[in-house]
Amino acid sequence: MKLLKLIAILCIMCSTFLLNACFDMEEDNKLIIKYLDNTFGKNTYTIRQDKHHWFVTLNKYPELTFFYTVSHDPFSMSSPSIKTNFDHILGEYVVEKYRKTYKLGKDELFFDSPINFVYYTKVSSLEELKISYGRLMEFISFVSEKYPILIDMGLLKIRMDIEGIHLKGMDDNDNTIYLDISEVKNDGLSIKSYEEIYEELMPNLKTHLDNPDGIIFHADIGRSFILGSDTFEDCLHKVLVLKNGTAEELKKIILQPGELSKFYIFKSEDQYKFTEISLQAKNLSNSPCSLFDATIIKAVVDNAKELFIDTEWIELDYDERREWKDPYEMLGIFPPKTEKEKVEGVQYKNIKILFEMNEYYKGVKRVTLTF
Repeated sequence: MKLLKLIAILCIMCSTFLLNACFDMEEDNKLIIKYLDNTFGKNTYTIRQDKHHWFVTLNKYPELTFFYTVSHDPFSMSSPSIKTNFDHILGEYVVEKYRKTYKLGKDELFFDSPINFVYYTKVSSLEELKISYGRLMEFISFVSEKYPILIDMGLLKIRMDIEGIHLKGMDDNDNTIYLDISEVKNDGLSIKSYEEIYEELMPNLKTHLDNPDGIIFHADIGRSFILGSDTFEDCLHKVLVLKNGTAEELKKIILQPGELSKFYIFKSEDQYKFTEISLQAKNLSNSPCSLFDATIIKAVVDNAKELFIDTEWIELDYDERREWKDPYEMLGIFPPKTEKEKVEGVQYKNIKILFEMNEYYKGVKRVTLTF
């Protein structure tokens, strides 16, 4: 008797599940149709359902088929959401069509959601960039004329990735500039003009070549520095805060040939990071120059947990949970032996380096680098 009751309960549960599933499918189908009608208009598409997917072909683009599906979250009271590959299919198709008709030179154009379109170029000057910008405008005109649906759907968001132009403070291993060129707003397509790009980049262009003898270091805050190469002005673009002074004040300072500046302290914008980088610049030219044009020749890093020097990441903060290596050993050099080395540091390539240890526990409290 108990077995019969159990079978009856299971049958009722299965019937209820199937009825709910059928009901959900009907509701999902209504939701899809309503969405398509509102988005593209009635009688502008054909649709075919296959289980939980609806395959749609727009009358304007009979060669393309998109899928739609309805997503339900059983643990949420929110309404079901519609998912589709419409943007991927149409975006990649438009790029392919454009490439067949227009020449991009050495530039590249591709679709990459959620960014949408990415235009990549490698140039050596803003004048060359203007040529690539012109090609990008041709693409926007092409889309506006032949595929305005991308604008109507808010999908013509284009990012321009630029290599070859170096900005002040830019990391040596991160030399790509990312610019948002176009996006669809309520009042239509918004496009950044070349004049706006020029005004944005021109004041920030790096005006000097890197010294091949310089040594890269990177603390656990900000960007990388090149000791013996970066100017003081470069340091103002390292995503750090100048603690003792303002750019306006320091711009007026003139250094005589061979003259050293005082130390200027940089800290993180994050109040919970306590690393400080003190920098000293020197006029290495034969004539007076602005502090901004002087070269960074000394850096003192306090309270950092790790430090990148040349090719090595060095753990400065001791952690008993993992093996801690002596920083001199990491660089392949001996610790200071003479009194002079204990004051000035040990020679490492083109710099002298000194690690000052904590007094009562393992770890490094200060690192001094001198070019």
